[in-house]
Amino acid sequence: MRKALLKTQLFPRLLAFGAVMAALSAFYAQPLQAADKPADKPAEKPGLSQADQELVASVAAGGRMYDNWIRELALKKPKQVHPLYPDEGKFVKTPWQTWRCVSCHGWDYLGDQGAFSTGDNYTGITGVSGMIGSKPEAVAAILRDEKHGYGDIFDDQALRDISNFVIKGLVPMDRVIDRASGRAMSEPVNASAHFSTICVNCHGFDGRMMATIPPLGDAARANPWQALHKMLNGHPGDDMPALRAFDVRTTLSTLAFVQGLPPRDPLYSIARGGKLYDDWAAEIDTKYPKDAPPAFPKTEMVETGSSTWRCVECHGWDYKGAHGLRGIRNMVGAHPSAIIKVLQDDTHALEHKLQYADLYDLASFVSQGQVDMNEYIDARSLEARGEAANSTQYYLTLCATCHGDEGKAIRTMPPLGRVATERPWQALHKVLHGHPGDQMPAWQAAMAPSIIKDVLAKLQTLPIRK
Repeated sequence: MRKALLKTQLFPRLLAFGAVMAALSAFYAQPLQAADKPADKPAEKPGLSQADQELVASVAAGGRMYDNWIRELALKKPKQVHPLYPDEGKFVKTPWQTWRCVSCHGWDYLGDQGAFSTGDNYTGITGVSGMIGSKPEAVAAILRDEKHGYGDIFDDQALRDISNFVIKGLVPMDRVIDRASGRAMSEPVNASAHFSTICVNCHGFDGRMMATIPPLGDAARANPWQALHKMLNGHPGDDMPALRAFDVRTTLSTLAFVQGLPPRDPLYSIARGGKLYDDWAAEIDTKYPKDAPPAFPKTEMVETGSSTWRCVECHGWDYKGAHGLRGIRNMVGAHPSAIIKVLQDDTHALEHKLQYADLYDLASFVSQGQVDMNEYIDARSLEARGEAANSTQYYLTLCATCHGDEGKAIRTMPPLGRVATERPWQALHKVLHGHPGDQMPAWQAAMAPSIIKDVLAKLQTLPIRK
């Protein structure tokens, strides 16, 4: 909501927040220690009237609408940028995002004053914390006015829910989350009854079960404001439980626990990303689209669909480019999130073809998994820069188990000797990262570069014919 519409001073309102929450304490009353000590019996909750219980549910529903009312209400995405959204906002190119309340007012509800938490500065847009304790009718009137334009979109119940959330459901984020570190202001906990019995069913015991979202630990550390909001209110249009009925301190303690969960294993992610770069359809057991990818050159040699969707077809086994297209060497060291945005753009069009975990792994490989092929292979002679005699023990114990002593045991592929001799960059990539959709080990992290060079040299001594 525009600054002109919210003339009440923000911080006096935040100071008054304690009084508002005190009035709501009957709804959220449960001791922190009872929620986070599995051996303890949860504290008895005072009886609530039917109206009070419905109010808690309404606040949570409004929180989901604040997050993404389009998904929560199963409505069509608006095609035009919201009239109050600034031209410099990052969502201008995705108009429907500009209609989400959070896109303007932030996960910490402070708008442009909370730019640290959202990562963007929405000039001229203030938060919604100034509306704490207001009348529901006042919030609803602002939502219905010509500038906000939700009068023809939200029915009476939707307006009531989001109004209840704004006036009674906001958490003073700077009092519960340290702005500098992003850590929850809660005593460290090594167990959480709520996470271990509620969240674990979908997210797994380590928060890494769902492939469609980042690991919970990573998400809670990167944007704890968003994490706390979703924990309290649930995820829009989803079955995720809302912890709004519990004491806010209890949920904050659970957030502290989640922030201690492990990230996606970086070495595994890099190795799997190398397989996805090789052939992502084989790695995730799917089929490539029938149409050729947008970025691939439109020539007669391109068959519709085929393997032209493979990253390696465009960027090469040496990562320096193929078919006249650029390589990916310039992306070494880039942040995975920046690479994911590239993978999801109109040129690569992978947003709906790969899940988040796939995109993250592929980005991890691009950022951290590439090697300079010239350090391993002489570009002119194509010979490996190693000593074949030094790797016999490695080949016979690690490779020959599947490929045989002469590299010809797998009948569905050419002899290893031929691949390593004629296409040494491809052979090196597979030695480093494994083969897509297969249990072939990835040796990049387990072997020193000198050993890798020797192994590749050994492969080049093997027979090239069956």
